[in-house]
Amino acid sequence: MRTLTKYILRQLLVTLFFSVGVFTFVLLLGQMMRRIIEMIGRGQLGLQAVAYFVVLIMPSVLSFTLPLAMLTATLLVVGRMSADSEITAMRASGISLAAVVAPIIVAAGLVGAACLYINTDLAPLGRLHFRTLFVKLATEDPMAFLEERTYIRDFPGHVVYLGRKYTTSQGENVVEDVVIYTLDNNRNVIASLRAQRGYVTADPVARKLMIDLRLVRGDLRDPSDPTNVRKIRAGTTAQRYPMELDLSKVIRQTADSRKLPDLTLAELIRLIRLLETQGIHPAAALMEVHWRVAGAMACVAFAMLGIPLGLKTHRRETSIGIALSLGLALVWYFVVVVANTLKHKAYLYPEAILWTPNLVFELLGLWLLWRISRV
Repeated sequence: MRTLTKYILRQLLVTLFFSVGVFTFVLLLGQMMRRIIEMIGRGQLGLQAVAYFVVLIMPSVLSFTLPLAMLTATLLVVGRMSADSEITAMRASGISLAAVVAPIIVAAGLVGAACLYINTDLAPLGRLHFRTLFVKLATEDPMAFLEERTYIRDFPGHVVYLGRKYTTSQGENVVEDVVIYTLDNNRNVIASLRAQRGYVTADPVARKLMIDLRLVRGDLRDPSDPTNVRKIRAGTTAQRYPMELDLSKVIRQTADSRKLPDLTLAELIRLIRLLETQGIHPAAALMEVHWRVAGAMACVAFAMLGIPLGLKTHRRETSIGIALSLGLALVWYFVVVVANTLKHKAYLYPEAILWTPNLVFELLGLWLLWRISRV
């Protein structure tokens, strides 16, 4: 019996390892990784920094790939054993179906426990350090912080837009079609600058970003009535206008403005208690806690449903297992998205909606296993 358990676990863990690798690689090819790869190509980011970025973002990726990989590995391993008549031979030898699937359930529980630790501690801290580190690196490479055709709102008191950016053969960082809005404390625009061109430099020590604007036209608004377009004073022009943006404030703001996904489980619980003492219903924070636990428990739910589905496919092709896993995961994540859109509507019980696919998958898996064990 011990030999059989080792055999099943070895098959499952090997398949799980490769499934995690494939799904993680696919998810890592997202927008942030493409941006990092572009920075490597321009020689603006070293391989050591890239490795650190990957380490920081990996827990967030694993929180999604581990449940999906557990489902895929279960379908592939059980489906292959069923197609090779190994399970039939085990049952003919007097081994119950429960004894065959028990190692898979135990493995799913251990993977779920690891996923729970990732969701509650590693992923939030990784996300926070990832955003902070990216801003710090931008002090060494200012062009990496400036995106084309995007309103950049990270600078306190300013909104920056640029149409194009490039680096000349002489090493000058040039931006074109630049628009910079100055905001008051209420986020109202009180001044705007438009420049045809600008030259960007950075001071890593002082954490300053300097833009030497050329061919500038400025518009001023009445600080006491900034929304009144009749009081806009237009027509201020200059051949050159140097402007300085404080990156240290951006770094502090990034570290201080922690959102719910950036909080560990212990910090979320403290936040929930604080809101309750203030008479505020912590709907969003509660939903975040439920999502992290439900995401980890999905490993067990997927395995429970994957076992009978693998027994019923009777096919060797990996495409069948991958297609089934992707379809079931799509259903699961669709329900998660729906529940998250309702997180501020406590009267609709979004937590119950979030846990529904886990419960349905587990009950359906148990029922299918019961049906198969009677055959």
